[in-house]
Amino acid sequence: MSEETDPPYSLMCSGCHTPCSGPDAHVIPRWNREEGRILTAYRCGNCWLSPLGELRAALASGDTLVQTSFCDYLARHGYTRDAETMRAFPPEKRRDYLIRVVEAVESQAIIFDP
Repeated sequence: MSEETDPPYSLMCSGCHTPCSGPDAHVIPRWNREEGRILTAYRCGNCWLSPLGELRAALASGDTLVQTSFCDYLARHGYTRDAETMRAFPPEKRRDYLIRVVEAVESQAIIFDP
C-alpha cells in the first residue's frame, strides 16, 4: 500500500513569473508605492531579497504610512498583538522595530505562510 502525502505547494513568483515550491518559495511583505501599502508577495529564491531591501529603505525614510501599513500586514498574518504593540510606539521606535522584523524575514527567523 502506498503512503498518501500532500504534494508541496507551488507558488508563482511575482518577480520573474516562474513557478517555485518548497524551500525555494518565499512569502514576503512588499511595499507597493502605487497602492501606498504593503502587500503579500510570493517570490522565488532568486527574487525574494530585493523587495525586502526596498521595504527596508521605505521604512528607513520614516514615512508613517509605510509603518502603519506594515503593522496592518503583520496583523493580517497573525501577529495582531505585536502589530498593536508597535502601533503604540513613537514613530522612530516603531520604525526601528519594523526594520528588525524585515531583518528577521531575511534571516528566515520569521516565515510567513501562503
